[in-house]
Amino acid sequence: MPITDRYGRPVTGLRISVTPDCNLNCVFCHREGIPRGNRDLMTPEEIERITRIAMEFGVESVKITGGEPMLRADILEIVERLGKLGLRDLSMTTNGYRLRELAGALKDRGLMRVNISLHTVDPVKFAWITGFRDLEKGETTFKHTVEAIKKSIEVGFDPVKLNVVVMKNVNENELHDLIKFAEDLNSSGRVILQLIELVSCGSAPKIFAKYHFDLTPLEREVGAMAVKKVVRRLHLRTQYRLPNGVWIEFVKPMNNYVFCMNDNRLRITHDGEFKPCLMRNDNHIPFLNAMRSGADDEELKKLFLKAVEAREPFWKP
Repeated sequence: MPITDRYGRPVTGLRISVTPDCNLNCVFCHREGIPRGNRDLMTPEEIERITRIAMEFGVESVKITGGEPMLRADILEIVERLGKLGLRDLSMTTNGYRLRELAGALKDRGLMRVNISLHTVDPVKFAWITGFRDLEKGETTFKHTVEAIKKSIEVGFDPVKLNVVVMKNVNENELHDLIKFAEDLNSSGRVILQLIELVSCGSAPKIFAKYHFDLTPLEREVGAMAVKKVVRRLHLRTQYRLPNGVWIEFVKPMNNYVFCMNDNRLRITHDGEFKPCLMRNDNHIPFLNAMRSGADDEELKKLFLKAVEAREPFWKP
């Protein structure tokens, strides 16, 4: 049985940042709620060890995040070490950088699925969203991302999620273009469009105020087209299957206590701290210094339990 926090929420997943660095500069990026600063990165061995300890308390899934995880030269070793632990689920969030080249090797080492950032199917918008002043470079990166998506389907990642942060007056009108893009991939249902609400964390207040878009009307439109509806345990997120086989999932965290009350993941920062909540930086529980100072597993377990105790829904009923 997994351990539960003070609010009765089971902790069954870890979201592990392996680097704060990214080769893109997306206008809305929340950087996993971690301010830039400490450059001390956990080693593959340390990532493996803290994951193994968490698994003793019922953790069964891990998502590797960044920044951009594949900027780590040792990303294959990280995945291989985690892939040997017997996790039920091992996934990665990426902008697709190096994924064309590494997809097969990552799959062979135990990675099961990927989330790939594709916030638009318009190359010009893509260049702007991802921070490229050089339009030609932005369009090239867009093509590279599309190739990474196709390669991910080819090697058998299941599902391949396309992360789309929806922004007012930018891409909120692209729903049908995105559906057509996913349909044309001919992925036998393995592709999920994940429409994500812009959050205030990490974004400058002016960015959030200008671009935040309520996903409710899009979900209403998708729901009217859908032939099947599924509610996930994580955050009680809703997924819809369209007649053409495309799945669409909605991620609506802002001011949503249902989202918070059904969060089963604990975050770990790139520099070795448990982060109980994306939206807060005042309750981190450091463990890396203790680990490097010779702490045994029992001491690290106490820090994990302290982090679980610190978990609190940011929005409450």
